[in-house]
Amino acid sequence: MVLNSLDKMIHLQKNTANIRNICVLAHVDHGKTTLTDCLLSSNGVISSRLAGKLRYMDSREDEQVRGITMKSSAISLHYAKDNEEYLINLIDSPGHVDFSSEVSTAVRICDGCIIVVDAVEGVCPQTQAVLRQAWLENIRPVLVINKIDRLIVELKFTPQEAYSHLKNILEQINALTGTLFTSKVLEERAERETESQVNPNTDPGEQVYDWSTGLEDTDDSHLYFSPDQGNVVFTSAIDGWGFGVEHFAKIYSQKIGIKKEVLLKTLWGDYYISMKAKKIMKVDQAKGRKPLFVQLILENIWSLYDAVLKKPLTQEEIAQRRERARQRHAEKRAATQGQARTEPPQDGSALDTSPKGEEPKGDEHQVESMTLKSVPQEGNNQESFIAFARVFSGVARRGKKIFVLGPKYSPVEFLRRVPLGFSAPLDDLPPIPHMACCTLENLYLLMGRELEGLEEVPPGNVLGIGGLQDFVLKSATLCSMPSCPPFIPLNFEATPIVRVAVEPKHPSEMPQLVKGMKLLNQADPCVQILIQETGEHVLVTAGEVHLQRCLDDLKDRFAKIQISVSEPIIPFRETITKPPKVDMVNEEIGKQQKVAVIHQTKEDQSKIPEGIQVDSDGLITITTPNKLATLSVRALPLPEEVTQILEENSDLIRSMEQLTSSLNEGRHTQMIHQKTQEKIYEFKGKLEQYLTGRKWRNTVDQIWSFGPRKCGPNILVNKSEDFQDSVWTGPAIKASKEASRYRDLGNSIVSGFQLATLSGPMCEEPLMGVCFVLEKWDLSKFEEQGASDKHNEEQRDVVQDEQGEEEACSGGGENPRLHDGSSEPLEKKTSQKGEASLADCYGPFSGQLIATMKEACRYALQVKPQRLMAAMYTCDIMTTSDVLGRVYAVLSKREGRVLQEEMKEGTDMFTIKAVLPVAESFGFADEIRKRTSGLASPQLVFSHWEIIPSDPFWVPTTEEEYLHFGEKADSENQARKYMDAVRKRKGLYVEEKIVEHAEKQRTLSKNK
Repeated sequence: MVLNSLDKMIHLQKNTANIRNICVLAHVDHGKTTLTDCLLSSNGVISSRLAGKLRYMDSREDEQVRGITMKSSAISLHYAKDNEEYLINLIDSPGHVDFSSEVSTAVRICDGCIIVVDAVEGVCPQTQAVLRQAWLENIRPVLVINKIDRLIVELKFTPQEAYSHLKNILEQINALTGTLFTSKVLEERAERETESQVNPNTDPGEQVYDWSTGLEDTDDSHLYFSPDQGNVVFTSAIDGWGFGVEHFAKIYSQKIGIKKEVLLKTLWGDYYISMKAKKIMKVDQAKGRKPLFVQLILENIWSLYDAVLKKPLTQEEIAQRRERARQRHAEKRAATQGQARTEPPQDGSALDTSPKGEEPKGDEHQVESMTLKSVPQEGNNQESFIAFARVFSGVARRGKKIFVLGPKYSPVEFLRRVPLGFSAPLDDLPPIPHMACCTLENLYLLMGRELEGLEEVPPGNVLGIGGLQDFVLKSATLCSMPSCPPFIPLNFEATPIVRVAVEPKHPSEMPQLVKGMKLLNQADPCVQILIQETGEHVLVTAGEVHLQRCLDDLKDRFAKIQISVSEPIIPFRETITKPPKVDMVNEEIGKQQKVAVIHQTKEDQSKIPEGIQVDSDGLITITTPNKLATLSVRALPLPEEVTQILEENSDLIRSMEQLTSSLNEGRHTQMIHQKTQEKIYEFKGKLEQYLTGRKWRNTVDQIWSFGPRKCGPNILVNKSEDFQDSVWTGPAIKASKEASRYRDLGNSIVSGFQLATLSGPMCEEPLMGVCFVLEKWDLSKFEEQGASDKHNEEQRDVVQDEQGEEEACSGGGENPRLHDGSSEPLEKKTSQKGEASLADCYGPFSGQLIATMKEACRYALQVKPQRLMAAMYTCDIMTTSDVLGRVYAVLSKREGRVLQEEMKEGTDMFTIKAVLPVAESFGFADEIRKRTSGLASPQLVFSHWEIIPSDPFWVPTTEEEYLHFGEKADSENQARKYMDAVRKRKGLYVEEKIVEHAEKQRTLSKNK
């Protein structure tokens, strides 16, 4: 097929039934872009000889240098079959885990996907991830097993071995699909059970418990990959060939005389052919027969490769080939020079896709989905953003007025703010959250590195939209009517975790940096831009490669200035643990012989200032500076399961907090959705399930707040008898007339807790997995002073009234100026004295409560064993057995821990799964490639938070520890190293010796 004109593409766009939106998904380096090149060459976009070398869809310079795809890019292709013409909108997506957000956006706007698997490496971690993403978005997958040539050329497999290997790969992928299907069925069953519990419609006598899971009745045969179903293709993209079993079924049905339908079912599987009987039978291994797939297909391919690779060439043939290559090269140069003279330059620097957009849907009205990309335009040397979109219904036309709906837009909010509802005139609407109105300026057909202008785009097509950069942040739904609900937000596999602070080299260029970071935030769906309290501009990215690409874009394309980048800001968390039972030399604590001087006890005593009482079990009792209120606080470590539940339900906790605050303020506008109510009950039930035992009795009902930011993984429990408040029920106070005063003071206590959990005592990092229990809250002195102040005010009022009457009797009219002048100071005095009960020389009482609560929480932490928590990556490494030892060496050097190691059957490849601290991951990929000569490449994905077992404040205290670690105990303490590094970065005090064992300087030259 030849390259089609723009008119032909526009004609094909109108036949919605024959449009296919397909994305190519795979693990990194499995051959997506090479496969795309082969498909492009079929349309004449590139030469078939350059397919696989040109990597046409990798239009960025850094993509070509690194050899990996970083941005999804789209192109429209023409395909004809059986007198039917199809328009294929093909999207090539990245495989590197750092760019999995690009995959999410590509999957969202497609109907089907090609999942590419390397025939040698088989199923890899990212293969599982893309399969899961395709399943969640409910798109139809086709499996392409690529690089079959490597089985012949590199691994030297026989056809029989290759068949067994391919069968194993297919089984692994089908097992993954089966897992996804099973989880879906079980979830649906759980939902049905929940609904039946909420709405019991049956009589008690009719209820019969169903023990089946629902899997037996569900047909899942169409979900699995099998060559006879036509959803598996075998290819070698670099050599430019591929086949499905239907191709060979058609060929052999004519040659052998067996029906095509029979061959389709038997070409894959354990079947063999009896040439005498012209029958296909089940394989009988005892006879040493070969399966049909081996005999009729693989052996022919193997013999072809043998003929090409093993036949030696004569000198004459080599000379002829060289001459032909020279001629082709000369013709190509002449053609390109002639073309350059006759054609005006088009925008040659590639179209770079940026964030990908979302999709819309609608009934009669047009809806699109977007994503922004930045595209250089050479005319004015400026870059403009192109939204990557798909039309789900209606027709997109240039100049059409349209509503941009953000992911959080709600038609219910529109109805609340617009009295006339959706029938209101759309010209002058009041401002509505997450909704904007704009005009479609430019529509484009995406052709890889180029754009073609369009006037209108029918439904079902993928397109580019210009002029939306001021209305769309990362993704949006476009609709001609505000009644359309937006699409759900994108589901990202990667979590942004790597942070760096950026600043311009010349301070005067700060406005350009701010503008550039705003553009970068629009252009990348996964990046986050923050401005910290210190004023630093922080960039949060998914990994090292992603970070490098973002910084390059910022310097060269968005800000176009020189920037300074800090060392990566490693996130940590602080927590406490149960007291250890053994010391650093595994001796049971309490039974060793103590050394005369015990450093740790002294250190602990010096941490707690005078005037603060500490009980033996860690209860801190502290009084406010004006001595009117006393707080007693204890810190306890939460079980790991509870911390995990709190992290997973942070959005639910945030919505609970919004609801509670609106009720406290007296607003009853927010109604709780039934599903939200069910989620809250389920969440509470999970907490009660894990917080059991005498220590945690009634704790869940007494939870007062979560923190930090009111939705974090720490809890504040209120066990005070005077004032009961709970996140589940709201405040409950014995004396109703004191309600407002107690609530205001209670808010101060919660604010102190929030501040304490936001920055811990070790290195000002947020806390995680800590429960603070407010045992006692004594306000009796404050109430007494309030009563006495009130009594004094009443007495003063009586005295003033008497004085006023005497003055009025003695002659109030003689000196009115004196009377008027004295009344104002009297009023001021009473109001000032009235406020004195709340504000004294230590400041407002509420402020004192905040500071006191914060200090109490900090001291409660410091009397318990403190630990740092490090962010951990899951590290998947594929390598050969030759360099296995070097991989282990690099992992152990960087504090990694190997979880499992598996050998891939039929190859010498090992799959290693390990965990690695984020703090040690920088440069890890480069080092492991250097040490293994490029034979191993890791995939790092953020996994969880893990406690660093060593105590950052540990010093030797027993004779055994002195013997083992020495008096100075200067062996490296990992937790101490991390803690000091964070304190240095934040400008906090670090206790370290700058010079040790100082001696007089000596010169090397001898005295003469």
